[in-house]
Amino acid sequence: MFTQPITKKAIAYVINKDKLMVFTHTEFPEAGVQVPVGTVKKSEEPSKTVLQEIYK
Repeated sequence: MFTQPITKKAIAYVINKDKLMVFTHTEFPEAGVQVPVGTVKKSEEPSKTVLQEIYK
């Protein structure tokens, strides 16, 4: 039986002054409005991953 590899993701819901941080990809507007999310590398902590996504 074929099993797919597990991909860990880190997601952030950032709220500042009662407003949720969201964005849209300029290259992929069909993806819609999103919150920061990133793929966690093998030797990385999820908190580091998501902070990198927030400050991009």
